[in-house]
Amino acid sequence: MNKWRAELKYCIRDEIENTIKQENIDRKRFYEVSKFEYEKIRRRFYYSFFEHEKYDTEVDLNNLDYLWLYFHKRLKKSPSRYDVDEYIDNIPDLINNDEKNKKFYLILQYGWVYEGYIPEIISVLNESATFYDFYIVSKKFNYLIVYSVDGDCIYTVKDENHSE
Repeated sequence: MNKWRAELKYCIRDEIENTIKQENIDRKRFYEVSKFEYEKIRRRFYYSFFEHEKYDTEVDLNNLDYLWLYFHKRLKKSPSRYDVDEYIDNIPDLINNDEKNKKFYLILQYGWVYEGYIPEIISVLNESATFYDFYIVSKKFNYLIVYSVDGDCIYTVKDENHSE
């Protein structure tokens, strides 16, 4: 990772920490996942949603840029929503009804992993300016919400055959 990317990676994490403090977000409702859990969560995320079978080498799970281009063909993608000013506030509309009051993972393009409830995730996303791609992942790993700055859109991706 070049120096600029490394600085940006840590700048994003610092920005989230500052947002948590400034917005008085309860750390029981939104927090960075233990570094001991990162690998397990990112691997499950990757193997649940992406076409890993096509590649001879493993993806760098510390850098998830453009990963959204490689979703499994078996997954169902919702229509993309392009209203940049409202995409974050409309995230609850993309959540399955039975999971609206449950925790989700927030996985950022540089591999940071957070866990929390949707209102707190929205607060962090609204107050942070340096997100390029992010994934809000159901803890069942049966669907996710993806935002792509390059695509300037947000949408859901579901595995309707997933059972747990």
